[in-house]
Amino acid sequence: MPKQIKKRAFRKGEKAAAVLCTVAMAVGLVFAALFILLIPDIDSSSENVQFVKAILAASAYAAFIAATLAAMVANIMSYKKANQMGDIMRAFFAGVSVLAALLSIRFMLALFFAGLDDQDMVNKIIGSGSYSDFFKNQTPSFACLIISLTLMLFVGISAIIKLAKR
Repeated sequence: MPKQIKKRAFRKGEKAAAVLCTVAMAVGLVFAALFILLIPDIDSSSENVQFVKAILAASAYAAFIAATLAAMVANIMSYKKANQMGDIMRAFFAGVSVLAALLSIRFMLALFFAGLDDQDMVNKIIGSGSYSDFFKNQTPSFACLIISLTLMLFVGISAIIKLAKR
């Protein structure tokens, strides 16, 4: 009969870090879905609909950044205790994801204040250009947001694999 190889048990903080990565991935997927579904219809005729959609998209963005930041910190703490390279790599990619997502904060703030119908603040955020020019210039910002979401997808999958192995 072959020998059974014992799997190493999770050290303190390892499981929590992996779970937080999975949660951050799920929040990222929800944010991506909300962004895709809500942003094209943001110019609807009803002010209440516009307000709700803008607030939902901006809230999901904030939740994504918070969850990803929490996953990064948890993985750094886990690395200090367990000394596993996978933890530090997940922390690194979560940090890169947070930085990439923060590059689109200007668009999210403009969207948020447009939903609140605060045109003065929107004009301060956009600057001297028009709304359409502002959205055209946000292509690098959207690319960073897609990169951020993709990184968290891979980090989440890595965490799920870690959880499933043990």
